[in-house]
Amino acid sequence: MRVLLINPAMNLEKLGRFAGLLEPMPCIGLAYIAAALEQHGCHVRAIDMFAEGLTADEVVDKVARFKPDLVGMTVLTPSAPVCSTISQMIRQRCPSTKIVWGGVHADVFASEIVRSGDADFAVHQDGEITVCELVDAIADRSADMSAIDGLTWLADGVPQTNKPRAINQDLDALPYPAWHLFPYHRYGLLPFADFAKPVLTMSGSRGCPYRCDYCSLIHTGGKVYRRRDPIKIVDEYEYLVDRYGVKQIGFIDPIYPLVKKDLEPFVNELISRGLDKKCQWLSETRADRLDRETSELMYKGGCRRVLMGIESGVDLLLGNVNKNITTAKVRAGVENARAAGIQTVGLFMIGMPGETPEMTRETVEFAVDLDVDFAKFAITVPFPGSKLF
Repeated sequence: MRVLLINPAMNLEKLGRFAGLLEPMPCIGLAYIAAALEQHGCHVRAIDMFAEGLTADEVVDKVARFKPDLVGMTVLTPSAPVCSTISQMIRQRCPSTKIVWGGVHADVFASEIVRSGDADFAVHQDGEITVCELVDAIADRSADMSAIDGLTWLADGVPQTNKPRAINQDLDALPYPAWHLFPYHRYGLLPFADFAKPVLTMSGSRGCPYRCDYCSLIHTGGKVYRRRDPIKIVDEYEYLVDRYGVKQIGFIDPIYPLVKKDLEPFVNELISRGLDKKCQWLSETRADRLDRETSELMYKGGCRRVLMGIESGVDLLLGNVNKNITTAKVRAGVENARAAGIQTVGLFMIGMPGETPEMTRETVEFAVDLDVDFAKFAITVPFPGSKLF
């Protein structure tokens, strides 16, 4: 089975003058899918449309030359129009090729997507097992698509969503992301997250126990928190350093580390292998997880920067989106990270439910007073999949 995976570009026109701040980021979800398919015996290729600077026509030319049985795309809401365009072009050039979409947008709008013809299939939440069963079913033309858990497809012109797939609790059993299929040397994170290159990302866990109203991660396996063995995380860390020569690793977990008892063995193993000297890391976390001991351990193990979803400087607004944190706890976490030597990045949202212009000013003043190393302000967007939406 020949499978081509596409990481689409976003519609940069929507970003206006801020488009220049973006840089290609490691598409770890697609790299996990690629690895699972390779392990399953498929002939896999990948296209990173943004990193390679390709137009839709150039992407479809590559598809036509490869002649895949299945094309897969990871779809976020900002990239959905681009994905739709590519899908329709593939339909014209390669009418026998099947198309599958995955990601948050595909999960939320699965029925509409298959009904419109943008994709033949939509995968829900964790996709590694589902997509392997899908390629087997496509190869066996008599297979029953309704037997594939976690899949939406078109049955006699009517969208059908099969039963949910059981959450994968054994993340360590997954093969490492297939970075060799991607232009990894072109990847960065964001201007406030890069401090060394080459850079790649890792996942130490999936899911999040918190339920912030603006977050759509619940639609990417976020309902159940699952974590990996800290020693096996170090195994992958070492593999990335040795195989790809990375100097920085970014953990993509909503919060890493979330479980404090996992931090000490993780840090001690990094140090015992000398990895703390070869490569540094950053993670996103909540300020209330950064007590003094945690911050010091993270720095000791090579963490040099943390991204914190602070959102607002007004406790009322934090409560309005079920953030379950206070500005006092934010202050303490920032101070603990700074005291340990870790650089801090504050992520803020403007225009939250109930916000007034006075509250916006209070948030800006709070950010200044915190004296984080970098503050990023975003307009609040009710993304599909979130409670806010």
